[in-house]
Amino acid sequence: MQMEYQIGNIISQYRQNQKMTQEEFAARLGVTPQAVSKWERGNGLPDITLVGDICRLLHISADLLLGIQEKPIVENNNAVFSKEIRNNLIADPLTLEFGIDITPCVIEGMKTDYINQKRNQLAKEAGMLTPLLRIMDNTELGVKEYCILSYGKVLRQGEETVDENNKMECFERIITQVFEQCKIHYHEILNKEIVKILVDNIKEQYSGIADGLVPERISYLTLEKHLKKIVQEQGSIRDFIHILEELEEAL
Repeated sequence: MQMEYQIGNIISQYRQNQKMTQEEFAARLGVTPQAVSKWERGNGLPDITLVGDICRLLHISADLLLGIQEKPIVENNNAVFSKEIRNNLIADPLTLEFGIDITPCVIEGMKTDYINQKRNQLAKEAGMLTPLLRIMDNTELGVKEYCILSYGKVLRQGEETVDENNKMECFERIITQVFEQCKIHYHEILNKEIVKILVDNIKEQYSGIADGLVPERISYLTLEKHLKKIVQEQGSIRDFIHILEELEEAL
């Protein structure tokens, strides 16, 4: 029971730190609010398959969730401040922040696959893999305002009309703006982690194209710079196979 209580306490603490209700957290995980309540009371443990998603939503490591001690960075062992400081050390590739009136729309939208549908659309159109979108409310914004950021840089800030009878329309308009900005600024958003995923995907689907080439002969950083240049000039990197072949020929 001690482990259940410790894990439940961590989930409760960091969920509240992210200003998520039990209902919103449950919706994002695909479980019931009753299950979340049970975990937080120490009356049960989440399934092991949910650990990765829980950590992603709470912006914590699996070590922290499972009680494996991390080196302290604050003097009074305040876990909330410790994690907040760690989060603030690194700017996320893509972030959506919003005012309080937009929160119900986001909660409603996160119950659907709309973000994944837009991610798939951008992949089909331009071969661009969108990084995970960090979604959070921001009390410093106006109640109807939203802000799209990349590595802390504001890409777009605006206001949305919130229709209580159709929250999905508000959510879809905002997410559409997120992906439009992602496409426009992809040369700034692209990083080595995304490049590695693109390369691993090629290796999985087309053996021999990138095997022994990346990162053995062409580093991820070199490939990242080349892809950024192509995005700026052509707007698409979907022909990834020929991009790699041309790079190999130039060696």
